[in-house]
Amino acid sequence: MAATAALCLFTACGEPVIIQSYRIKFPDLPEAWLEILGEANWHTEWAGKDGNIHSAEVEPGGKAYAGVSQEWSSPVSAWPYWPDKGIRYGVAKPAGAIFPLDVSGSSIRLTWGAGVDAVFFWELASLNNEKRLPHNFNWARFRELFSDALLPEDILGDPWLADWKTIAVKTAMSGFDRRRINSQQCTSISLTVPASGPWIGTSPFMRVSDWQKGETITLKVSGAVDSYFCAEGILRCSPNAWNWIKYSSYNQ
Repeated sequence: MAATAALCLFTACGEPVIIQSYRIKFPDLPEAWLEILGEANWHTEWAGKDGNIHSAEVEPGGKAYAGVSQEWSSPVSAWPYWPDKGIRYGVAKPAGAIFPLDVSGSSIRLTWGAGVDAVFFWELASLNNEKRLPHNFNWARFRELFSDALLPEDILGDPWLADWKTIAVKTAMSGFDRRRINSQQCTSISLTVPASGPWIGTSPFMRVSDWQKGETITLKVSGAVDSYFCAEGILRCSPNAWNWIKYSSYNQ
């Protein structure tokens, strides 16, 4: 059964209509992100016709175009960031698209859900296993795992709870298995909230929290540094420590 599922997921996409350059359509920011952080800049990456990774920096309200490789499926990623607040790209989770699934006319429409697809694509590509190259992966079938609610409830609510790098490594080694898509192990830490909310995290799917200054809360943190944001600054947490940085410190 597992082997059959793997084979079903590694089939090529159909041939796209050839357009020299597609306009990248960014998704709307989550309402809470916009309220707390304001409009975002975007760092955008795509696989070009020459086989290399290309990128563009787009200011709020700006436009971007991508001459994507059209011989096979390929990813487009866009990481929002806020330079005036010291939030660099790569901190907040990206939006994304898979060519040609997300082509609409002469545009490639990015969504927050497909941000997971694009990151998983890049991770598989970095492993360069000729037997399981990501442009042969059945991305439409992969998306059905979410649309048909075939994954754990917590992952359906926020797919960034999964460790997509580790899932990619295991997929490249032995094929795809949806049973690997589970929340990654986390460590619980307690801390005193440094400023009143609302608070948001790095995932566009994360619920807004109304933590208040002086309140003691318990957070689950991954092995990496996790970040949370309110109107005043950034709370950065790891299993062994946490720190609080006001946005004003970046503008002194």
